[in-house]
Amino acid sequence: MKKDEITSCDEMILNAFSFIEKTTLEKNNKFFSSWKNIITKINGCGQNLYDHSKIIEIKNGILLIETDHPGWNQMFQMYKKFILNGLKMYMPEMNIKTLAFRVKGSSATLSDYNYENQLIKANQAEIEKIKAEENTLKKYEKVDDKKNTSNIEKKDEIPAEISNMFESMKQTMLTKNRNK
Repeated sequence: MKKDEITSCDEMILNAFSFIEKTTLEKNNKFFSSWKNIITKINGCGQNLYDHSKIIEIKNGILLIETDHPGWNQMFQMYKKFILNGLKMYMPEMNIKTLAFRVKGSSATLSDYNYENQLIKANQAEIEKIKAEENTLKKYEKVDDKKNTSNIEKKDEIPAEISNMFESMKQTMLTKNRNK
């Protein structure tokens, strides 16, 4: 290109983006429009969530979202299930399994976040919690069994006062029948 030759804006844009494949561009456009559609559908705060966040990267089924305040991260956490369901519905080929968050100014990336290890730790914690609950239930069952057997034993035994009253009634009934 010569110095005195004028290039149109269209030509400059086409030259700048000529290395990008059309399918990749369409896929990204679809993703970002789906993202906006999903987030803005959140009742009451969707538009604010969208305005105060941006997508940083997608890797290994994790979508990293950056917000400008930690409060927005909490709001995203509250609607995480809704967002993931929306992404599965609109963009199933992306296979996004979870969301990760960072606050603007943080340099955290998805390479810092190992999804598989997080899942393993979460599953192990859940298994330990279930085992602890089962042990607690077993302890209560043993205590209840002891209470039930001791109550049965006590029910079989009649207190002495009542036993004496029955004996007295029995004697009275036997002697009345003999007197007739």
